[in-house]
Amino acid sequence: MKKSTLFGEEYSDLIPLLLSKKGNGQVHSIFKNGFNIKMEDSLVFIGNKKNGLLPFGIHLLEEDTLRAVSVVNNGETVFWNPRTNSLEFSSLSISLEKGHRFKNELTSLKNNQVFDISFEKLCSQLTTVEELSGLDVDINQFLQRFNDIGEKKWFAPESYLVMLIEVVMSSDHYLIEKTLRFFLGRGKGLTPSGDDLIVGLLAFDATSHFISALFYQQLSELLESEPITTDVSREYLRYAIRHEFGSTVTELVNALASGDDSTFNKAFQNLLEVGHSSGLDTLFGILIGMLAFKNPNEQ
Repeated sequence: MKKSTLFGEEYSDLIPLLLSKKGNGQVHSIFKNGFNIKMEDSLVFIGNKKNGLLPFGIHLLEEDTLRAVSVVNNGETVFWNPRTNSLEFSSLSISLEKGHRFKNELTSLKNNQVFDISFEKLCSQLTTVEELSGLDVDINQFLQRFNDIGEKKWFAPESYLVMLIEVVMSSDHYLIEKTLRFFLGRGKGLTPSGDDLIVGLLAFDATSHFISALFYQQLSELLESEPITTDVSREYLRYAIRHEFGSTVTELVNALASGDDSTFNKAFQNLLEVGHSSGLDTLFGILIGMLAFKNPNEQ
């Protein structure tokens, strides 16, 4: 039986090298919006653009996504054919031949004045969101308490958020690890809420470069040395450590870093709509990054 061929419409510029190095793999997980394949220790997402353009994504048209999802099976073998530039499945080929390569470029923070305006804008927009974060934190109440002068009484997740703000520039191995262990893998779903929050934090740092190398090093070591979170979340975090993010995240932090009013509202809404609480948790992480940048507490 002749296999049908689908064409990737857009694919991350990081994908061709990854596929040529890894070669063979298998289908890892299947969803409505697409599926992941595992190539050695790396994941590649194949599917639609509902959650934006991913740094490890090959994106198909909607009808092609539905077709692909209906014929691939969990655990089935897949291999990269460099001669045809395509991924070969048992009943399907997905070719990159006609696809457009993309890279989600990041903007550097313009200046402190832009930061102050963008910080107020993000805080103001988050006050319109009534849902609790995935860690059951009321973001408005957290902000009010954080800004209050005097002794504060924090609840468990909030106390760790304050600790996170304090340790991102710290040289205290123990405190960094303790804080990261609280967030990594915490929450439900393919990308637990604590991980989404860390991705948001790193996304703001990608525009402002204030987090210590030690924080990145310890995060990487935890991810690679133990099964501390889901495979999918680990992949997002691995890319975040390299300052590679999905387009929904990149567009929002770029709007904040450049002070671009014309794109902010749409970028905020697009990110908010990602997943069940992933978008809100990532936005909260960006806010935590901005609070840490605004209130440096070097130790």
